[in-house]
Amino acid sequence: MAQKKKDTSFRALIDRFTSELTAAIARQVEDQVSVALAQLHKGAQSDGRRSGRLCPVPGCGKPGAGPRNRWFCKDHASRLSAAEQKGIVERNRRLAAEGKLPTAVPAQRIVRLPAKAQRPRRSLDMSCRVEGCGNRSRGPRAGYICDQHRAELSAEEQVAARDRWNARQKGQQQKPAPEQPKPLPSAVPPIVRKAEPAEA
Repeated sequence: MAQKKKDTSFRALIDRFTSELTAAIARQVEDQVSVALAQLHKGAQSDGRRSGRLCPVPGCGKPGAGPRNRWFCKDHASRLSAAEQKGIVERNRRLAAEGKLPTAVPAQRIVRLPAKAQRPRRSLDMSCRVEGCGNRSRGPRAGYICDQHRAELSAEEQVAARDRWNARQKGQQQKPAPEQPKPLPSAVPPIVRKAEPAEA
């Protein structure tokens, strides 16, 4: 009987300890999550953008043209003098310190351009363009003709070889140049034999 009382009291002690421990851990996790969310909201901008600022001119709402222009939009950066821009920035800083500067700006005012898709790279065929040649050329600077054929062929022949190669690549067999009809042979004059004198 005494053993059962000891077991139940020990079990109750363990249960109480584990419940207090889980409650303490839950409070600690909640505190850390709330601190992290507060820092996240503090660092994030109110209009949902990842970077950049809006023009500090009251009521403008256009995106700023970068730190070089003190984050003024293109219109105000060109229209306002440096003294006026500094005055507006100082005024906004003072109002932000007092908590009177409105910061809620709709995210629809900011237009983000999508990132440019990279063009897929195509492999460059460096083979010699002369038909039947398996040598490697030096590329476009050498007209895709290997050193051997550059020495052997004239410039016109190299161009013709490149044209034929391009036609084969496009699937169009280059038609052979129409042969000019051979000139008819000139008429042979008839053979005229001298009349032999009649024999007596």
